[in-house]
Amino acid sequence: MAIFNFFKMPKVRQYHHEYIYYDPDKEEREERLKRVRQQLASESSNKAQPMLRKGVFQSQRKTNTASQQSRNIRLMLLIGVVVALIVWYMR
Repeated sequence: MAIFNFFKMPKVRQYHHEYIYYDPDKEEREERLKRVRQQLASESSNKAQPMLRKGVFQSQRKTNTASQQSRNIRLMLLIGVVVALIVWYMR
């Protein structure tokens, strides 16, 4: 059988079902959201964008570095305590 259909293979049939559910509340909600987003976009485009000050990112990096150092110190103390407890328990 397959010899006769070698060049023309049958296509796989797929089931496609579209749902017919209509939600008027959802339609109204989406329309309101679209109008609000357009209004916010128009208002934000009218405002001037604030200029970035020189050194803003550097000061943020310094605060992040300080918090990272304190986190590292706490982690090292915790690891030291755990190791000390394990050594004390093994004795």
